[in-house]
Amino acid sequence: MTDQWAEKLRCSSCANIGIVTLSQGDGDRMPTVLYRPNGFGIVQTEYGPDFLCETCNVPAEPEVA
Repeated sequence: MTDQWAEKLRCSSCANIGIVTLSQGDGDRMPTVLYRPNGFGIVQTEYGPDFLCETCNVPAEPEVA
């Protein structure tokens, strides 16, 4: 079974916002990004994807959408 969810991303510096969509299967170690909104970049870490505002180059703050 595969779980899918969305998270609202927000830049604390410029207030850029967007919705990212992720999924994770039962056997997967970390989530996969299905959709990345414009204005945000992905940084793959050992714990899963993190997101950065491309304008400010600061980490985006996720909130469950």
